[in-house]
Amino acid sequence: MTKFVIFFSKVITATLVALSITSCDHNINFGKSISGSGKVITEKRNVAHFDKVTVSQGLECEIIFSDKLEVTVEADDNLINGIHTTVQNGTLDISSEYDNYINVTSKKIIVRMPKIVSLESTSGSTITSSNILNSDDITLKSSSGSSLEVEVEADKVTLETSSGSEQKVTGKALKVFTASSSGSHIDANGLLANEVNSQSSSGSSTTVNAAVLLDAKASSGSSITYLNSPKEVRKEETSGGSVSKD
Repeated sequence: MTKFVIFFSKVITATLVALSITSCDHNINFGKSISGSGKVITEKRNVAHFDKVTVSQGLECEIIFSDKLEVTVEADDNLINGIHTTVQNGTLDISSEYDNYINVTSKKIIVRMPKIVSLESTSGSTITSSNILNSDDITLKSSSGSSLEVEVEADKVTLETSSGSEQKVTGKALKVFTASSSGSHIDANGLLANEVNSQSSSGSSTTVNAAVLLDAKASSGSSITYLNSPKEVRKEETSGGSVSKD
């Protein structure tokens, strides 16, 4: 019986590999695809006021803290019209008609904004910052294999990741709140805070840097790692979760 199970597992694995190879050979993808022209053009977009940004569908967004509000798209000329920048309820939604990009030279959106309340990356997109993002209270969210890497200075910073996404956040804050789940990762090693409240679950991992207080709860095979030695550490570990000092 054991031999049969092992043999059956090998057959399933081989079948999946074969299907994967076949898909690669024939370029089978889910969603709409576009092949880049190689000619990059720049276009400024007229948008309403916003203080929140959401990016999706594999697009790349650069956030610049500035005294003006401006959105510029840099993309291959046959792609640029398929990149949408719309504002609803104070949120700039950056999306694309396409899910797969073949030999695309650029799919970048540069956003300048004087006030930043929240940034959210999803669906394989990336968000970066080219300078320090100043805010009283900022929320950073990532999901679905996306990534976010920014430097912030704020009274309160909230970091949320899920579904294999990643965040790397540096800077300074008075209070930091983190929540990671579903195999995602938060790297807040370089985000120095007085107080940190951190929660992780479902195989995710988080690293934080608290000076005064760390309140950490890890569950379901997840981990929370902290630098230095906060004056007070409160920790709760359940279902294989771990909280430990680096």
